[in-house]
Parts: sequence; C-alpha cells; structure tokens
Amino acid sequence: MAGRNAYSGRRVGMLMASLALGLASPAVHALCDACVVAAIREHKFEMMSQFKQLKEEIASGLKTVRQSIAQVEKDSLRAQADIGHRLPARGCETATAGAAAGPARDRAESYHRAFNHLRRAERTGAAASAAMVKAQVASYCNAEDVGSHGCTQASSRPDAPFQTETLLSGSGLGDHAEATQPGTFLPEVLSFDDERITDARRFIDNAVDPYPLDDLPQALRETPQGQTYWIRRKLYEGRLAAARYSLNHALAWRMPAAALKGWLLQIWPESKATDHRDALIAALPEHISYLEMLKTLVDSRFAQPTWYAGIAGNNEAANLRELATMQALALHFQYLQLRQGERIEYLLARATLSDVQPARHALQEERAAAINLVKAHTTSTTGTVDPGTTAGGTTDPGTADPTPEGTPP
Repeated sequence: MAGRNAYSGRRVGMLMASLALGLASPAVHALCDACVVAAIREHKFEMMSQFKQLKEEIASGLKTVRQSIAQVEKDSLRAQADIGHRLPARGCETATAGAAAGPARDRAESYHRAFNHLRRAERTGAAASAAMVKAQVASYCNAEDVGSHGCTQASSRPDAPFQTETLLSGSGLGDHAEATQPGTFLPEVLSFDDERITDARRFIDNAVDPYPLDDLPQALRETPQGQTYWIRRKLYEGRLAAARYSLNHALAWRMPAAALKGWLLQIWPESKATDHRDALIAALPEHISYLEMLKTLVDSRFAQPTWYAGIAGNNEAANLRELATMQALALHFQYLQLRQGERIEYLLARATLSDVQPARHALQEERAAAINLVKAHTTSTTGTVDPGTTAGGTTDPGTADPTPEGTPP
C-alpha cells in the first residue's frame, strides 16, 4: 500500500510538472485529473481502514473492562454470600464445656450421655413437690399468679419448667410479649445459656418423672418383698428412660460447645474461598450449639438472595466447591435421620409393649384362676386341706404360693 501511494505520488508530480511547462495536451490533462481522484480515493480507503482497526481495538478494550467489572461484581456477591454464612455470635457456654477440638456432633453426644445419667436431686415424691413449688415461686411466676401462691412479681420466663417450648425454642418470652402481636416475642433460641439449660432440665424432670417413687424403709429393703420392689422400680425407671433419652437428645443439641470452632477451622480451608476466609474466621464466635450451626449452614443458603446470585455468577471451581460442601452436608443430614429413625423405632417398640400389657394381665388372672381351681378340686377329692389353705377354704398368707409373675407384690 505504501509503494502504491509513492508511485501515485510520482505520477501526479510528473504530470503537474508537464502542465507547468505548458507541454501537456488535453489528453494529459484528463489523465492527470483521473490520477488525482484515484489518489484521493486510496487515501480515503487507507484512513477508513485505520479508523476501523482503531474502533476494533477500542471495542476490545471496552469489552475487557466490562468483563473485569462484571467479575468484580461476581466476586463481591460471592463474598457477601459467604460472609452471610458466618455463625451468629449470641451463643454462650459455661466453663465446663472445654475447648477440645474434634467433630461437634461427638461433643453433643457426650452431653447426651451425661444427661441420661442425671436425675433430679429429690428422691421422693414429697421432696420433688416441695422443690417444684420453691422453684416456681422464685423464678417462674406468671402474671396471673402474682398476689397468690407466694408470687410477688411476674417472671420473664413464666411457667418455663412446664412449657414444651422451653426445650425446643428456649425459655423466655421477651420484655413486652403480647399474644396478639407475634413480633413482640423473642425469636427462637438454639444456643442455650445457663438459665435456659437449667429451665430445660427442670422441664425434662417434670415431664418424665415429676414424683419419684419413694424407697422402702431401711428395715424392709433386705426382705424378699423389699428386693422384689427394688428390682421392679428399676424396671419402671427403665421405661421412663425411653422418654428421657429423646428429650435429653434435644437439649444436648442446644448446648454451646467450644469444639465447634476447632471443627470449622479444619473444614473451612477446603470449602471457603481464600479471598475472604480470614474475615469469616475473625467473625466466628467461640461458642455455639451444634443445632444452631446446622440451621445457620442451611439458612445462609436457602434464605440468602445473595447466595443464589453468587452461584449464578461464580466460576466453575467455586461452584464445584460449593456443590461438594452441600453434598457433604446432605450426607451428614442423612446420617442424623438414620439415628433419629433408631430412636423412633425404639419408642414405637415401647408403645407396642405398653399395648400388650392388658393381655398379659388377663393371662396372669387366668393362670391364678387355674391354680386356685386345681387346689379346690384337690381338697374336695382327698378331704384334706391344702397346706396353703385354712380350714374355711381361704388362703393362708404365710404359706400361699408366690404372687403371680409380673403382679405387684
């Protein structure tokens, strides 16, 4: 192109020189005009080509800038979504929880096993009744009780030892709770403090065994009847343990544990983006319950619009990391459902055993009637009195057969 322009320029120069000397003919003049027009067109074409190239370069640069801005926005949405996964900081814990690392589920299970071996301090029905009255007056009076039963003021946790929500949502209603205004109540609490733990344990004791069976006097405990009563009371308490086990499991999941932070610090390096992981770790509370952690992991995705936007704009590696995290969480929930199924089946088995008790009692009565019929027939045919029967036909308590199996002594 440059050579063509130089050649055209030389031709134009020679023709202009000829015209200046007066040597050009009319044909030469026409040729000169054509050359000038061709040269102008060639220059115009070159300029248009250069402008087109410049336009393409500018468009490519703007596209790159727009892509960079879009990526920054996507990264910002992803960061906001991950920051939304931060655990709430309202959890607290007593010094007994410790700071051992390891899976938090094991920590919750250790609480569960400990609770299953705890009983109310009162060992008799009368002592338990007196303790319930004392606790109610001191900490749980409702507004209707003020001025009677020893209540002087309404509590912020009214009737907590008798309300199911004490165990499942946490005791305490709020300073200005009004039944017709739901927004005035405290939100659900899943990480219990010391007061809520005490309230929940009292609720479990009152629900499972409000009035413990009194033991026998010391002088009767070593007798055959005393030994029988002792074992049968153990069987009764074993049946109560089925209900206590499930209720204690609900409380153990709401116990704050320092071990949760150590566990999350182990799994987050593999599941969180490096650009904002430090901010998440810095905001992580020291103590939180296992149940609240699970709820946070779910709500920070399902209830977070920024999470959906982040998934739509994340790169492939980020989405794969998020999918792997969610699949691992789903696998864990399946395991928890398996354990829950075991507890449900056990409770159903206990319920089935309770349903067959009337049939067992009927069989015991038939057995006793058959034994008495045989005794009566033997006495009438032999003319002798059975050693366990008096002359009038009544049973002598001192020599009678033992109580039929399974009946009260």
